[in-house]
Amino acid sequence: MNELLQVYLSAWPTVWAMDTARYLVGATLMATILAVFWRTGLARRKLQARDPNPGQKRREILGSLRTAFIFSLLGAIVAVGDHQGWITIYKGFSQAGPLYLVLSLALMLVAHDTYFYWIHRAMHHRRLFTLFHRTHHLSRTPTPWAAYSFAVPEAMVHGAFVPLFLLFVPMHGLGLLAFGIVQILRNVMGHAGAEVHSAAFGPGRWLGWNNTTTHHDLHHEAGRYNYGLYFRFWDKLMGTEHPDYRRKFEAIVSPAAAAPASIGVGSAIARAIAGSVLVGGLFLAADPVRADDGPVGRWAAPGVAAIVELAPCSGAASLCGTIRWLWQATDDKGRPRLDSQNADTALRTRPLVGLSILSGLTRTTNGGWEGRIYNPEDGQTYRATLSRAGTDALSIEGCVLFICQKQVWRSVSVLQAALR
Repeated sequence: MNELLQVYLSAWPTVWAMDTARYLVGATLMATILAVFWRTGLARRKLQARDPNPGQKRREILGSLRTAFIFSLLGAIVAVGDHQGWITIYKGFSQAGPLYLVLSLALMLVAHDTYFYWIHRAMHHRRLFTLFHRTHHLSRTPTPWAAYSFAVPEAMVHGAFVPLFLLFVPMHGLGLLAFGIVQILRNVMGHAGAEVHSAAFGPGRWLGWNNTTTHHDLHHEAGRYNYGLYFRFWDKLMGTEHPDYRRKFEAIVSPAAAAPASIGVGSAIARAIAGSVLVGGLFLAADPVRADDGPVGRWAAPGVAAIVELAPCSGAASLCGTIRWLWQATDDKGRPRLDSQNADTALRTRPLVGLSILSGLTRTTNGGWEGRIYNPEDGQTYRATLSRAGTDALSIEGCVLFICQKQVWRSVSVLQAALR
């Protein structure tokens, strides 16, 4: 017994430091991203009209640090189990190779999502809610700091998953580390308060089986839906997904599609991590484009507020995009609209008409195009990708970090046909 206690006490400080650091780094990273990119577009992805309550952040941090402490008390049991041979943690690849590492990590995430869904849903039972889950739901408008803000009983239930899983499935130490990182990152993203996922995570899209910030935020707002942690599988299967999830997510990540009339000439086509990284103001009209020309030609974005021409860059084997026409080319005093937000003050007198906003577009291996896009609204340049979205349509997406905003541009032939 003394030997087991010694093993436990020697392992616990390291486990506690790792659990605490993981929370602090994850929440700080997400809070920093929100602060840095809020003014450049992320504010437009804010999910609730209300703001967090005064003093909420302090309560969330203290509650999360307490949870990290409880997690460490349970996590140190893993060291005892490994020492006694009750569980198996591989230290290298001699017994189980890299493929096992990947497959076991995937299994652990699926198992954790299942475990989380059912205990989370049970905690919402009226006889269990106050004891287990009410503390977490004090953050009705959550922040990233709420990731571990649990009451003690709930923290113990969540912390029990890893020791229980290891009783049945051997894991690599590297796999456990990766699991912890994925778990906290997905957790702080779910509590960000503004949608930080791209349109690719929407229902029906190729990453749509994942949960998003909107998905979990609806749980905090409504309480009776969206119990999953990583995935939508169980909520879809059990009929517990919020009925308004698809509409709200699409309205947040694709404001042009949800309400095209509300997007002005100055809307961003390259907005950073908040989601309107596209210059919504460059809503164009375009010439017909042949399949072998790629995106060369003129294109119309939603609202037809501008015309942008895509053509080979001068002296380069890449494409550039230039504003050729704006619906509102002049200000209220009849003066040409200028590139007034450019970081270089010497360039702020340039007219927007004739301004190159897409540059260095080169073909990618999947048949699309990738380059840079300049947003006159904030004077910043972002990564952009273009791909065909049908015979007469072009999908353009501007991204910063993991946040992207997508719009579909139409060729001029479509507009011409509609006007005949």
